Amino acid sequence: MAKLIWKRTGRRVSKEGTDTIYTAAGTSFTIESRKRHIPHANGEGTWDHTTYFVLRDGYEMVERYSLADAKEYAEALMG
Repeated sequence: MAKLIWKRTGRRVSKEGTDTIYTAAGTSFTIESRKRHIPHANGEGTWDHTTYFVLRDGYEMVERYSLADAKEYAEALMG
């Protein structure tokens, strides 16, 4: 399995949450960390939930629940 060097290359903040973008140099892979504000059941306040999307050439391939799992998935596709 190829070990890629990942670098944080971007960040988007909106009222829905925060997206952090990671890229692996020399590849078409990116990982987007998407943190979303989820309302509490009682309607007071929110809690944050983060998932990680592996993209290749801008197309979503898979969703993972940890950055390590997302990196592992992309690196496994590289061989």
